[in-house]
Amino acid sequence: MAKFDPLEPFASKKFLNETLGELGRFRYKLYGSIPLKFHRGRPTKYEFDLVLGTMHFTELDFHGLSAIFARINKKWGTQMTFCIYPSKKTPRTMVINIRGSPKAPSEIG
Repeated sequence: MAKFDPLEPFASKKFLNETLGELGRFRYKLYGSIPLKFHRGRPTKYEFDLVLGTMHFTELDFHGLSAIFARINKKWGTQMTFCIYPSKKTPRTMVINIRGSPKAPSEIG
């Protein structure tokens, strides 16, 4: 078994599955659970994006998501973060980018 690298966390199936499981169980205040659907392809060892659809976010949603990431980061010693952005392909569709590492590439534009 390969040693877990906190700077390439999604190379670990166990870590990826735990993260996806937590996100799949998360209940947004106005929408409940949202099915997991990848945006821009499958996860790399550094990051992935999930389609959230057309939605509004509440303060509770952001607190809840932050709590998930804080809990997983503490357990695994990772630096995972997230940001939410509008899709360029589908108007009004929101996407969440999950960055597992500061080594994840930057995308501008």
